[in-house]
Amino acid sequence: MKKIILGLALSSLAFFGCAGSKSDDPEALDNALVAFTSCVQSSRWQEALEYVTPDEAYVIGTSDGYEFKDEYKVAARRLPLSTLRKAGLSVDSKGRLVGIKDAMDETSERYKMSEDQAKVGTNLKEMEEARIKRRLEEGKKVMTEEAAEKNAEPEVEVFTNKLTDEEKRKYGSTRDLQAPETYQDEDTEAAEKALSGDEEDY
Repeated sequence: MKKIILGLALSSLAFFGCAGSKSDDPEALDNALVAFTSCVQSSRWQEALEYVTPDEAYVIGTSDGYEFKDEYKVAARRLPLSTLRKAGLSVDSKGRLVGIKDAMDETSERYKMSEDQAKVGTNLKEMEEARIKRRLEEGKKVMTEEAAEKNAEPEVEVFTNKLTDEEKRKYGSTRDLQAPETYQDEDTEAAEKALSGDEEDY
C-alpha cells in the first residue's frame, strides 16, 4: 500500500513538473509563433497573451490582462515572424511561448540605439552646415569691408608753413603779427605800456 501511494506521489510530481517544462517540438513552436504574430498584427492583444507563459504575460500585459502594455505593443509589432523564428524561442508543455519578452526587449533596445545613432548623424550634418554658413557669412563680411575701403576717398593730410599768431610770438616772428584783441589781465597791460614807453624814450 505504501508503495502504491509513493508511486502515485512520484507520478503527480512528474506530471506537474512537466507542465511547466519546455518543449522541443518545432511544429508546436512554429504554430505558437504564427498564432502570436497573427494576433499582434490584428491587435487581438488578449488572444496574443494566451500564447505567452503566465509569468511573461504578467510582465508584458496590462493589469486587467486584456492587452499589452504600450511599449510592448510597439515592440511586438516590430518583430516579424521571420525574426521570431530565429530568436531561439521555445514553448512549454501547453504550447505557450517562452522567451518572447526577452525578444521584444532586445528589439526595443536595438531600435533605440538605431534612433540615437541616427540623431548623432543628423547633429553632425547640421553642425557642418552651420559651420559652412558661418564661413560664408564671414567671407561676405570681409569682401564688403574691402569693397568699402576701396571705394572710400583717400584721406589727405594738409601741411602748411604758415605760423599761427602764438607760434610767431614764441619764435620771435613779427611779420604779419596780429595784436591780441584783449589783454589777459592788468599786469600784462601794464607791462606792454611800460615796454612801449621804454622804446619811445630810447
